[in-house]
Amino acid sequence: MLKVCGSLIWITGLSGSGKTTIGNALYLKLKQKHTNVVFLDGDSFREILGNDLGHNPKDRLENAYRIHRMCKFLVSQNIHVVCATMSLYKEIHELNRSEMRNYLEIFIECEIDELIRRDQKGLYSQAIIGKQTDVVGVNLSFDKPQNSELTIDNTQQNALQEKVQKILDLLGEL
Repeated sequence: MLKVCGSLIWITGLSGSGKTTIGNALYLKLKQKHTNVVFLDGDSFREILGNDLGHNPKDRLENAYRIHRMCKFLVSQNIHVVCATMSLYKEIHELNRSEMRNYLEIFIECEIDELIRRDQKGLYSQAIIGKQTDVVGVNLSFDKPQNSELTIDNTQQNALQEKVQKILDLLGEL
């Protein structure tokens, strides 16, 4: 897939599921063979654009559209994009599929109890005690991807290279 033209590898999942870790490891592997690969992370993307959006459903959807547009632009420039983002809206997944020929969707699944245990950003604990009202998976619903090319269970944070290899196998790489 990567040899023809730009492509988008869209890695999605709930906060703390391991999207960034898996996405970055995939990026580093691809970068060994390809010079035209970039890694976009949803949290970094918000920061780059000035954090002008909140985390309510409307702002989350707008941020997902922004990420989609940036990825589409990069892919049109023959760049391979590994994008790790929550973007759990089916309309974004459908838009990616309809507008990008080389699109691969990877869903990083993790049991909610494990996400709460990890709670890297303190989001889940704040939502559970009612101090945070915009946490996806606790008090905001999401559209779990139904058509992902690959679902990776990352409840146990182990075997990173094997998980990356599953994605590479789909790409026909390495």
